Amino acid sequence: MIRRRTAVMTTALFAFGFTSVAAQSTGPSHAGYDPNAPRDGHVHVGDLGEKLLILESALKCDCGCGLDVHTCQFTMQCATSPGWSKRIRDSLAEGGSVDAIQAGFVTDFGTTVLMAPAPEGFNLVGYLLPGIAILTAGMLVGLVTRRGSNGSLLVPVDAPTDDQTARLRAAMRKLDESESPDW
Repeated sequence: MIRRRTAVMTTALFAFGFTSVAAQSTGPSHAGYDPNAPRDGHVHVGDLGEKLLILESALKCDCGCGLDVHTCQFTMQCATSPGWSKRIRDSLAEGGSVDAIQAGFVTDFGTTVLMAPAPEGFNLVGYLLPGIAILTAGMLVGLVTRRGSNGSLLVPVDAPTDDQTARLRAAMRKLDESESPDW
């Protein structure tokens, strides 16, 4: 039973550890990097600036970096994000709403332009599955540890005798001498 519990715990820890490592970024790899990309008076002041930041944060840059338009423009400085930012600023200046501008980008580039997909249809799986997985794993760990905490399986341990203590100290001394550094 202990082997089974150890196997279950090892499998669960490996699965969670592997997914967290696989999800980590390996750093910027950006083919469209342009250090001389113009910023065209980009500011986030006032009502238009707030709407600009909302839209830039909601749209994923199309250059392949995987960042939102705002972050890409000031971190990676590609040739795509300044143009998109200008398009957003011009649309806002003409009186366009945030939803209408975002819908225009979705129409032109598809739903992959959104940083977070709309919570509808099959996309709900992506929103709900992590929570369900965490709850299931927590219940599994709780059941395994609860089942393994049976006090009747424990053996009482007495204090070691003087002979046992002497043998243990001799074994520890021998181990220390065998592992001494070679320098």
